[in-house]
Amino acid sequence: MRLMKKCALLLLAFLAFSVAAGAQETADDPYEFILAKLAADDGRFDEALSRIDKIVAKNPQNAVVLYERALILIDASKVDTAEAELRKVVVIQPNFYDAERVLGRVLLDRAGTDRAKVDEALVHLQNAFRIYPDDLGTGMAISQIYSLSGRPAEAEKVLASMLERAPDQRGLNYSYAQVLTKLGRGAESLKYLERAVEVDPTFGLAIQQLVEIYQSTNQWQKAAEVLQPLINDDPTNLDFQRQQAFFYLRAGMAEKARARFVELLVVDPKDTRTQYYLAESLSDLERYDEADRIYRQLLEKTPDDPDVLASFGLAQVGRKKYDEAAKTFRTLLALPDAGEGVQTLAKTQLAFIDLQKGNYQQAIDAAKPLFIFRDKVNPQAINIALEAMKRQKRYGDAVTMLQPLVDKYASDPFVNARYIEMLARAGDKDRARVAASTQSKFGVRNTISAAEAYVQADQYDQAIGVVRDALRTKPDDVELQFELGAALERSGDKASAEATFLAILEKHPENTGTMNYLGYMWAEQGVHLDRAAEMLHRAVTLEPGNGAYLDSLGWAYFRQGKLDLAEKYLNNAAQILPRDATVHEHLGDVLAKRGDTNRALSLYRVALTLDPESKDEAKLRSKIAELEKQQQAGSTPR
Repeated sequence: MRLMKKCALLLLAFLAFSVAAGAQETADDPYEFILAKLAADDGRFDEALSRIDKIVAKNPQNAVVLYERALILIDASKVDTAEAELRKVVVIQPNFYDAERVLGRVLLDRAGTDRAKVDEALVHLQNAFRIYPDDLGTGMAISQIYSLSGRPAEAEKVLASMLERAPDQRGLNYSYAQVLTKLGRGAESLKYLERAVEVDPTFGLAIQQLVEIYQSTNQWQKAAEVLQPLINDDPTNLDFQRQQAFFYLRAGMAEKARARFVELLVVDPKDTRTQYYLAESLSDLERYDEADRIYRQLLEKTPDDPDVLASFGLAQVGRKKYDEAAKTFRTLLALPDAGEGVQTLAKTQLAFIDLQKGNYQQAIDAAKPLFIFRDKVNPQAINIALEAMKRQKRYGDAVTMLQPLVDKYASDPFVNARYIEMLARAGDKDRARVAASTQSKFGVRNTISAAEAYVQADQYDQAIGVVRDALRTKPDDVELQFELGAALERSGDKASAEATFLAILEKHPENTGTMNYLGYMWAEQGVHLDRAAEMLHRAVTLEPGNGAYLDSLGWAYFRQGKLDLAEKYLNNAAQILPRDATVHEHLGDVLAKRGDTNRALSLYRVALTLDPESKDEAKLRSKIAELEKQQQAGSTPR
């Protein structure tokens, strides 16, 4: 193979020499040229130079021969002479691509930190790239020079032109993402990193950056999934597996996280950090007794571990063991080395406990100092204080309380949505309308938050108006169209909502959010059930890990009377969403229909502990009462 390659290269060089040969060429020159190339290939540089010099003497202006002589000089480590020879070549033949490229590389290699020499190298590399823009290596070199010399905008142009030619080249996509980040266009970099990983699923550098982006944007499931090829490639790397399990936990995929943590503990049963995260996943799965046992074992060994205490306290809150949870959080606050973040979490939970106990003023007083943490809003603390005021119908006081936050965070969608809601509840329609209009100027996300604020205040016409106003300037925005459909549905205008959702699907047939909303709406109404089930099955196929979609599909099958399928999908939904009251109620309905009264009652009672909406709570209590009545009468539901 090596011999064949050498012969092919010699043939190409020979042909180039023959085409470019001057008038003084003799019959021996081509053979002398081949012998020179063979000698150079074997490392006999003096002989090679001696032979090619004879040809140069006859053809001093032959650019190809001079170029080949320069290559031999480079191989012979006579770079100074090679550089001089290449300079002659580009003067004799300005559009000699290879000569420009090699000269640029030589100059760059020798430039070090000398800016003038780097700039000179750049000129020759640019000439080569202009002559042959498909040379990705040269284009990359140019972009790196721009990038390292603080000229990212020029680097971006070069990389963009190359990506047009080679959109699936992993290195180009990765480099382009780096330049976009330098230009402050980090949001745009995501798709190029994802494309680089799509081309090479084990591209470590790109995966590392993607994981960081996904974490910062709370896209935990994506962070977990992008690690899988690395785990497949190196199954002994436990760090990747720990990371993935943690990401699954934060994504709410507690069962996947639990399974991974169990596997890790088989390998290293003394890993207390994995034990701690296993306890968290068990708590999320409502396997409280198992979680409680692990927490207590960990606290026996390290009673002052702030993370374990915080997690244990949160689990106790989840079980509504408020007195025990309060004790745990006070223990946490008494630790001398408890960090500011942990302290804020503990104080926020103590305020929440006061809210749950009906100590409304104490909850407000405890939450207010926690509204801002490290110059960012603390949504839970704000919601605690607002919920306490809502239960007391102190809407005007809530507006006054929020005003300083609105002044400080004028474009924050959460803060301003809560402000609009309280203004609406307080009957201050004009100020609410002005605030909503102001938020719409900050973009789609803020517009939707403003509309949702009106929905929370049961003022659906205003919500619909906010979205329709925004759609006048952005008629093709799918998020706004979806929000309009949702607001119409919640207002009771099912026909208009249906038309809006169908219009979205006509243009975006794989919009899973719309499929789910419309399919569930039809299932709730008991109409178009076959079409609803088909649509929801499509959504689940596209996003099989989405618990809400699984719940909707299971509910559609229940409404069709397909109880086996309903139970299957609702069980899957319950595994992914173990703390969702609606999922538990739906699964309870299936079991009640099948005559499994005990399990149905158990699910209804669990659903009651998961803070359902007031209307859903009333339904659950009615269902429980009915089943208990049937049990007492010794009958079962049909």
